Amino acid sequence: IINNYMINKTSLLLLLFLPQLLFSQIFKEKYIKEANEFCTNWLSNLNNKSYGKAYNGFHEKVKLNSDSLSSCNAFAQLMGEFGTLNSRKLDTTFFQSNIEELGDGFYVFIEYTSFYKKIDLCQEYIIVGQNDNLKWKILRYDFSYANEELNKQDKK
Repeated sequence: IINNYMINKTSLLLLLFLPQLLFSQIFKEKYIKEANEFCTNWLSNLNNKSYGKAYNGFHEKVKLNSDSLSSCNAFAQLMGEFGTLNSRKLDTTFFQSNIEELGDGFYVFIEYTSFYKKIDLCQEYIIVGQNDNLKWKILRYDFSYANEELNKQDKK
């Protein structure tokens, strides 16, 4: 009798929580898809020299510490150093509901491998979060790169 009770209790718990787990997973996938579409458009603005639009894609928390003119100048300098985008591939995405210093929310981490005319291999890292209007916005953009031409010059 006790074994049947335990099995029934476990089955009941599974039936109660399984829909919630599935529902949660479906929403995580939806958030990741939306965030990736937003980031693809945001990066396209950078690559097409639409720096004002790229600045508008920043989260309000980022805009508190940067003005549009400085940001647009930084974008222009960066894209000048990178050159034309040749290709970009999505590597990693994951959802997180809390970030230390930012608190609870909807956050997606995205990593791309990109190839630019002047940069042989570039890893681009983006963190996006939903603002108060449930719109995805850039919280952080960072990159690292390796350039064979620079490496050859350094060795001479």
